[in-house]
Amino acid sequence: MAYWRRLVSIIGGRRIVGALGAFYVAFAVLRIFIGFNIGEPISSIFIIILLISVPGFFLLYGAYWLPQSDIDAEFYADIAGWALTGFGAVAGVLILYHLQPEGGISEPLAGIPILTALGSLGGLGVGVYDGRAKTRTRQLKRRANQQETVADLGQFALETEDLDSLMHEAARKVSDILDTDYCKVLDLDVENEELLLRQGVGWKDGIVGEATTSPVEADSQAAYTLANTHPIVVEDLETETRFSGPELLTNHDVRSGISTIIGPFDEPWGILGTHDTDRQEFTEEDANFVQSVANVLAEAIERTEKERQLRERKAQLDLATDAASIGTWTWDIQEDVVTADVYLTEMYEMEPADTAGGASMEVFYEPIHEDDTEQTWEALEQAVEETGRLNTEYRIRSTTGDIIWVEARGEVKYEGGEPVELYGTVADITERKAREERLEQLVAELEESNERLEQFAYAASHDLQEPLRMVSSYLQLIDSRYELDKEGEEFIEFAVDGAERMQSMINGLLQYSRVETQGDPAESIELEDILADTRENLQMTIEESDATIEAEPLPCIQGDPDQLRQVFQNLLANAIEYSDDQPMVHITAERNGTDWVISIEDEGIGIGSEEQEQIFEVFQRGHSHSDGNGTGIGLAICERIIERHGGEIWVESELDEGSTFSFTLPAE
Repeated sequence: MAYWRRLVSIIGGRRIVGALGAFYVAFAVLRIFIGFNIGEPISSIFIIILLISVPGFFLLYGAYWLPQSDIDAEFYADIAGWALTGFGAVAGVLILYHLQPEGGISEPLAGIPILTALGSLGGLGVGVYDGRAKTRTRQLKRRANQQETVADLGQFALETEDLDSLMHEAARKVSDILDTDYCKVLDLDVENEELLLRQGVGWKDGIVGEATTSPVEADSQAAYTLANTHPIVVEDLETETRFSGPELLTNHDVRSGISTIIGPFDEPWGILGTHDTDRQEFTEEDANFVQSVANVLAEAIERTEKERQLRERKAQLDLATDAASIGTWTWDIQEDVVTADVYLTEMYEMEPADTAGGASMEVFYEPIHEDDTEQTWEALEQAVEETGRLNTEYRIRSTTGDIIWVEARGEVKYEGGEPVELYGTVADITERKAREERLEQLVAELEESNERLEQFAYAASHDLQEPLRMVSSYLQLIDSRYELDKEGEEFIEFAVDGAERMQSMINGLLQYSRVETQGDPAESIELEDILADTRENLQMTIEESDATIEAEPLPCIQGDPDQLRQVFQNLLANAIEYSDDQPMVHITAERNGTDWVISIEDEGIGIGSEEQEQIFEVFQRGHSHSDGNGTGIGLAICERIIERHGGEIWVESELDEGSTFSFTLPAE
């Protein structure tokens, strides 16, 4: 039977069926001439010819129809075999009937062709039914094999960390299941715009891992595949109109195949493709199978990438925890089991064997300083029962008697509203605590020093004022009682002026030293009212200089009214003093987040860039003494007042172009 089927396959199932059909059609034409020659009635000739030619035409049509049917070409030989079986069975019966005693066929030229033709047609029908059944069986088996292959590859992907082994196994299985000559996995290099043949089967020796193809050429199959979200099926590359075959495929005489993207469409990792040197028709299930394998590879690649990132992050975390002296721990709240890393175990001076399998929380409380045990338990209970977060500091007493300060932080995990685990870290903050204690000591010493300096400044300014007044008074008495020449009067005038200037400087220094201690608490104040008071205080100066002060609406802020009044008075007095005739001053306010920016702009003589950084220092001025009567401490007082209010002050100016002093104050 196998020999007979092999012989039919060699000849070709379609050819045999077509030959049978052609034989009966040709015999029907011949039978017409025979019938006329022997004088048969035309009606008999017509019926005989019809019974012979119709099965012949059906056999011819069957041979033509088979490639368009859903029957696998492998079963064409079986269909031809059934047609020949029908022919042989009928012919055998007729021969036996003809050879029996007193038997015989009265009209062999009519009966035998008719019956064998009908037998062949019946065999064709049985063959078609059988071919379809075998095709469906084969498709179901193939689909089952495909599903099993996808499952096996998925399992293999979970078990291996070697992507190349997985890719090679996937290529081998796809090639076996779809009975193709080649299968490939192309790795996309976006930066270099190339696809590398990373793994594959069937290709010429030496090109796997070396051969590349372009993913961007407009007419390439790879570029077309990357531009589509579904698998690309090629039945015949020679007649393909959508794209041209790349050199990798044409060099291997590829004609048909399936290719699809590995990974998401917007960020593909590469391409999975399988190809054959014969023209082959692939079903939708075949394309879905290739896509499923590509999905397995994509998930494995993504998982491998995430695992690599996790390993890198863990390594970085380990380095960071080592560098920062941080230990990690986990508390199984339900089971009361704490597991800790090596660093924490060493910090608590515990044996690694005692903590490797976990220990109760009470074990980890044994090294804690007795004065901190209670508050630490309270913090732990509060984290578990209320806040879900732990943040506490405590001391550990070492076996050598040293005290180690640590900071514990953690977060509680809940399931169904119940606390199940607490993940935490413990950091050695002994050095930080030492720095904090030292800083607190320095702050205390600085506050004490500032207090002494303030007392000294007050006492000095108070004690110096009386001698200065005495010097000034006696100089004035000398000027009034004695006859002095012009030069003597000038000397007396310089001495009195110096004494008065020094007294002003002492008063300013006293004000500067008492900004922090003598200021009032912040309250809600209207800057409009502060400006009105300042205008009133400077009314004589404004009238004498014929100055104009323009102000936009000013906001309500939090501050000390007396000190802010002093800031406005100093800045407005400077703006008027260092301006030409008829000074023009403009005041604006602009909101900047939680602060207000107040600016006072004048059109005066300006300040050089080299002096702008030093004018807020004590006894430093932006102009020479001949340009004004200031002591060089007013802007320093302004700066200290603004800093006390949590703001900052600065100046923007150019010589002969005026100045703009700006400062920030917190909004109400």
